[in-house]
Formats: sequence, structure tokens, C-alpha cells
Amino acid sequence: KARVEFQNFLKSFPATEYSDNAQFWIGECYYFEGNYEQAIIEFDKVSKNYPNGDRVAPALLKKGFSYIGIGDKLNGKLVLQQVIKDYPNTYQARLAREKLLELK
Repeated sequence: KARVEFQNFLKSFPATEYSDNAQFWIGECYYFEGNYEQAIIEFDKVSKNYPNGDRVAPALLKKGFSYIGIGDKLNGKLVLQQVIKDYPNTYQARLAREKLLELK
């Protein structure tokens, strides 16, 4: 139900300061359902549609986790390395480093 409401919000308000948050939470809903393929698509929309938003780093992190969730460790690692490279001093980078250590 929450996902539908976030989708409705984006239809009504596609370009507000909260739109990147709504898009991120759509991805989170799919992630928590275990639908990692769709989560990847939705998290990808955050950086494509809202490149200056504050949800890009969290979406990228969860995109990496989603790849790992479907068993694609190679792409998961690449995305997590991108988080570390592009957002080095963030909470997301710390989580990405921890996950990369787990995967070794």
C-alpha cells in the first residue's frame, strides 16, 4: 500500500524536493518484498531522475545490495565500490565497505 501511495505522489508531484525520497522509498518497498530486480530499476531512477537529490548515495548502496540479493555479486561489488568512490565520507560508504569485506 505504501508503494502505491509513493507512486501516486510522484504522478502528482514529479519534481518537488520530496520526489527523490518518494522514488527511493518505492525501491525500498520492492527491496523489502525481496523483489530485487524491480528494486534495482527503481533505485536506478533516483540517480537518473534526481541526480542532485540527497537520496542518490542511499539508492546506489541499496542497488548494490539488490544485485547481491539476486546473486550477482560482481555487479553488486562494482556498485558498492562506486558508492565508496563517489561518496567516500558517508554512512553509505561505510556500509558499502562492510558489505565488501563480508563478500571476500
